[in-house]
Amino acid sequence: MTEVLGVSVGASAVRMARPDARPQDSGRLDFHHDTVDAYWDRAEELAAESIGVVLSQPGDGGPVQATGVAYRDQQQFGEIQQAMASQRLYNYRLVPEARAALQYLEASGELGHFGTIALYDLGSSGLTISVIDRGTGQVLLAERTIDISGDDFDRLISDNQLAKQGVDIADNQELSEFTARCRVAKEQLSTSGAVCLPGDGGVILISREAFESLVTVPIEYSARLVRDVIGRSPKHVDALFLIGGGARIPLVESILSAWIGLPVVTPANPESVAARGAALLATPVADAPRQPSPQPGVRQSPSDPASLTGAPDWLSPEPAADKPADSKRKVRGAVLVGGGLVAIAALGLSLGYGGSSTEPTSAPAETSAPVTAEPTTPRTSAPPTTTAAPTTTVPPTTEAAQAPARTYSEPEYVPPAAPAPAPAPAPLIPGLPQIQLPQIQLPPAPVIELPRF
Repeated sequence: MTEVLGVSVGASAVRMARPDARPQDSGRLDFHHDTVDAYWDRAEELAAESIGVVLSQPGDGGPVQATGVAYRDQQQFGEIQQAMASQRLYNYRLVPEARAALQYLEASGELGHFGTIALYDLGSSGLTISVIDRGTGQVLLAERTIDISGDDFDRLISDNQLAKQGVDIADNQELSEFTARCRVAKEQLSTSGAVCLPGDGGVILISREAFESLVTVPIEYSARLVRDVIGRSPKHVDALFLIGGGARIPLVESILSAWIGLPVVTPANPESVAARGAALLATPVADAPRQPSPQPGVRQSPSDPASLTGAPDWLSPEPAADKPADSKRKVRGAVLVGGGLVAIAALGLSLGYGGSSTEPTSAPAETSAPVTAEPTTPRTSAPPTTTAAPTTTVPPTTEAAQAPARTYSEPEYVPPAAPAPAPAPAPLIPGLPQIQLPQIQLPPAPVIELPRF
């Protein structure tokens, strides 16, 4: 038998199931179950890491050759894909939770003669109600709500216990730890009449009767939702199956049986039904790439969730073959920049300092970019408009190495203009208060000294 692995990703736990290769006396297929608590971690990332650990260890029947992962909705579909790609895992198939549950119920024989069934999946993050046609495997109707969840039950227990003890926990970390212990108490109440859990935040002491009084109203609300979904189903529903961790609460089956008026079935280990169905649907992916080659500008789309799923190309690392090309491009860019700098330097030398031109004494050295020298005819400048002596231009000598020189005479100093006389005081008008305006003295004009060359 091919060694396979089935995984379901819940909000608070990752559940894994592997079929037992040993034949059972009853002829029933048995499973090995593992649960990884995801209360403090992101469930999708924890699932990918756990799958990687399991794949690296050989099982009783050898290494795992196929993996099936059940997903809740399209958002979780993409999150699982990203998490698996980050772990470099590609040999897996994603299947909807409803389809995985139907596959296990069919294989276990619990469907019986029912044709169209409804699934009541109560987990830690919410409730999903689905109507499935057994013959085609098609989901005829589905509705999800977060108004009722296992986390809400945990908070109800936490508020009840804190109110009894008269304790107000302000620290969020301590409150989260206390609520986590309330979740453990809730799970133990599924098989016990009362629970006592001591801890740093206080003792949790609650009976099943007290717990059921806290959750009766939310469960009755969920029963009304189930009745509404079944009433809108395009086909008559024959039975209601309870799966998920919340199905372990005895009050859930009791209330739904009274409200729905249909056969209500709770499979064994209802929280791992999706994981076991995913294991039954897992098949090896023969062409699973170890490192998918990305195509520029193209992204993979999960149009067919039940088909082969690989890592999105935008999550894959760049191929190693592209690195030398990038290095070559960088080297070529450096050569071009260096050649441009040499060309600019040569052009500056050919023009000379201060804007004058020179005649080349020999053939210019070869550079990476051609440099065109300006004509050797000296330029003349217009005479200044000040009283300075006219500029004398010395003609070039026969030696080409000498550059035409320009001489300037020292500009004549012009003294600043004398300040304007103070204005006469304003005339005094009899009968009015004598107002003397202050004398305003303007600063002398600044002395402008022309630079000397």
